[in-house]
Amino acid sequence: MKTKICLWSALLLTIVVTSCREESDVLQSYAFDDKMAFEEAKNSYAGKFKVLWKALDQNYGIWDYERSYGLDWDAVYDEFLPLYEALDERKDVSDADLKALLEQTVAPLHDGHFVAQMHNHQTGNYVLVSPSNLRVQKRDDYGITENFTPHLEAYYPVEYEGNGDIVEGMEAGTDVVTLLSDVYNNPDKGYQWAKAELVRLAELPTPTDLETFRIKGLISFITDMKDLLSRTLEPSTIVSIYNQLVAIYDYLEIPGLEPINSNFATYGIKVKYALFRNNVAYFYLSDFSLSAYLDDSAVPEAFPGANAKTIARIKTIRAVWQAWFDKVQSLHASGQLRGVIIDVRNNSGGMFADYAYVLGSLLPSGGIDFGNLRFKRGLGRYDYSPLSPFHFKTLKDTHSTITEPIVVLANCRSVSMAEITALTCKNLSNGYMVGKHTHGGICGLKTDHYDYSTDYAGIIGTRNETPVWLYIPVGVTMDNDKNIYEGIGVAPDIEVDFDANLFTTKGRDSQLERALQFLSTGH
Repeated sequence: MKTKICLWSALLLTIVVTSCREESDVLQSYAFDDKMAFEEAKNSYAGKFKVLWKALDQNYGIWDYERSYGLDWDAVYDEFLPLYEALDERKDVSDADLKALLEQTVAPLHDGHFVAQMHNHQTGNYVLVSPSNLRVQKRDDYGITENFTPHLEAYYPVEYEGNGDIVEGMEAGTDVVTLLSDVYNNPDKGYQWAKAELVRLAELPTPTDLETFRIKGLISFITDMKDLLSRTLEPSTIVSIYNQLVAIYDYLEIPGLEPINSNFATYGIKVKYALFRNNVAYFYLSDFSLSAYLDDSAVPEAFPGANAKTIARIKTIRAVWQAWFDKVQSLHASGQLRGVIIDVRNNSGGMFADYAYVLGSLLPSGGIDFGNLRFKRGLGRYDYSPLSPFHFKTLKDTHSTITEPIVVLANCRSVSMAEITALTCKNLSNGYMVGKHTHGGICGLKTDHYDYSTDYAGIIGTRNETPVWLYIPVGVTMDNDKNIYEGIGVAPDIEVDFDANLFTTKGRDSQLERALQFLSTGH
């Protein structure tokens, strides 16, 4: 009898444990039925965890890859559900508490684009975790590359007599920081003009009522602009606040105080072109948004109703890219091109279509097969589609194929399209990568809600609205040898540390100089 009781107890325990995981043969459409999907999660940490676990179980695309690292997703459920249930017993759950537990939960996941957000219903705040950022932040080159933008001033012949002398150069920027810096720093307009005007009016011995009114307005404007500059906000929020200030202080008639097209928050970009001595053509881009400027059919969609100022800014980006492209082509045609450098350091990725204008502008027309793609195609954890070729379009306009060496500069903050550019360059017979390991996030994305019945992946919930929000890539990207680079990144052919002290004190760039040395000497 005692044996039977033990057997029944063991069986009951098994039933209880396995039934905790809410298996389902119906795919939950998180995009279109929020009430059903998130009801329990509104006021329960355990409910939030169940949404996260189930959504990933049915939508995450690289479970076989995670299995190779020893991750057991069922074991994660059994380990972490009690920890979230324990939070439900407390009345003092801080944002730090919730974030720490969420970090522990998703830290083992390798997908470089995956992001998880949970709402702390006790505080009303949201906590956001990126497993890949947690991983990359541990690298020794992470901190020193924060806010990095290449500076080329030290390489002008008048200041530096080395192999990196610039023969010519151009740059332009439409990112929010660049556009606002003009408002802040230009002495002839905006913030600096307002300060000078305030000083002039304050020195008047007997200001009129109108002048006194302007003094008060200028003081208020300067204060608001300083406050905006000091805050850390999303680019779209910065543009929104700035445009409100433009409307509020329009009566002051401050030169250069004009609205910024809000789409520059999405498609803003910095680009630089330089022709170094020995005819090395250099091109830098901060983000892959070139298509929004270079593709005539894309411009109206990216910048609908663009005014003259916006059109002028679009033309400056076009001019920089065109100067680089034309110089590469002309030097190649005359047999004088020594090599090409494409700088994607700190580039966070962007549009697939940009490939045609960057590396694709150096390759034959007709496109290039990067590798393979697959998708989630069923409810089972390992239900994947067959592999299909991942094809990138190259530039279709008339151009020559560049046979001289091509170098891509990349670092730990090079993500997504930046990594694809580095990897495809490495696979060329004349292509090389210089710098440090990239971020490790190459899987394909889609950024809107769409039909889960066909794609089985994507965005779960709505950011800053639903109790859980997840950002899951739709496609798994592999190279031609079926290798996945999530959480690992692309390894450079020539590894070079970024010398932050050299950059700060002398403006010189150790990674750029190593690329120039390689193109000059071949080693």
